[in-house]
Amino acid sequence: MRNLISYARQNELTDSEVLSLAVGLSQSGEVINILEGTSLYDIPSTGGPTSLSTLLCPLFLALTGRKVLKLGVPGRPAGGIDVLAQIEGYNIAPNTNLISRWLQNYNYVHFIVAENIASLDGKLFRFRRENDAIDIPSLAIASLLSKKIAVGLSHVGLDVRVSDFGNFGKNWNEAIRNATRFNRISALAGIYSQCFLTDGNAPQQPYIGRGESILALQKLFMGQADPWLEGHVDTCFKMSAMLTDGRMNKYSISELADYFFKNVVLQAGSKKSFDQIASLTIDGHKDTIKAAQNGVLKIDLKTVRDAIVAVQNRCSGAFPDPCGIILRKAANSYVSKNDDLCTIRCVEKYKKEFAESLKAAFYFVPQPINYKDLEIITNGKV
Repeated sequence: MRNLISYARQNELTDSEVLSLAVGLSQSGEVINILEGTSLYDIPSTGGPTSLSTLLCPLFLALTGRKVLKLGVPGRPAGGIDVLAQIEGYNIAPNTNLISRWLQNYNYVHFIVAENIASLDGKLFRFRRENDAIDIPSLAIASLLSKKIAVGLSHVGLDVRVSDFGNFGKNWNEAIRNATRFNRISALAGIYSQCFLTDGNAPQQPYIGRGESILALQKLFMGQADPWLEGHVDTCFKMSAMLTDGRMNKYSISELADYFFKNVVLQAGSKKSFDQIASLTIDGHKDTIKAAQNGVLKIDLKTVRDAIVAVQNRCSGAFPDPCGIILRKAANSYVSKNDDLCTIRCVEKYKKEFAESLKAAFYFVPQPINYKDLEIITNGKV
């Protein structure tokens, strides 16, 4: 693994090399047997805080009757699988027979890379994370594709979160180039793919953290989402609609909630636990960070992510949830001194340190920044 990372840092892997690596990683476990001819869909992401696309897009796809088989790895600070893992009883590592049976009876199954499926990809991903090698595009492409090949996906939409700390390039031009390459290699693997470029430097919605993601879903399902969260949900809907050739009727919130909780029950989770997590999360938001001055607000999401992950890493458990934030002001908005920028939740032991780390994420610029909304790449074209 160390030699592979060293080589990939110094050399541009060819498309065939990336594909060979993806196939090799995908074969390090069992194969999931689905009925022949069944089309399988997913919209994964390249990682980054604030987006809920890996939780919402499967619901939109399932609403159309598409079958969604979502194999993922832990996220930072709140990937889809580690958010679902907060729900009591939710089975994130079913065996392959159970996965096949679930998918025959329902449209959506979400699970994690484990010893029985794409295990070598999970080990390489952990090694890359521990050795600061997540942001090597060729390895990121191979890792993403390995999981799709392992479960036999036919259609993939990739949420490429473009940011200064992203793993598909540090700017839009680099991300477009790597997204185009992802489509090209996917085609070699027999997978139809589209890439959706979203701005990873700008918060997509205000709820950041594992419990906060569950709270955001509860707000949405109860019809209490604010315009910021609603706008992000609409972006996820657009991505899902594009992957299904635009043939997707406007959704209803009740349908979306129904599909979510059907999946929770299917995978042995508890709706009561979901509601309890949301309640405990909002109750934990007792402290506030205020604006230090007047100005146009900028939010450094890498600093936010690092602050949350630093506390998570100091807590026990597979997916600890000791902290999170809820933004009260959007990036690029004008704020006045002492306005609430965010509320924070943190275990008492690390609360002061967490707050101080977060303060560095908020600063001010003299003029607005024009963030991009969404760009879509299909077959190499923007």
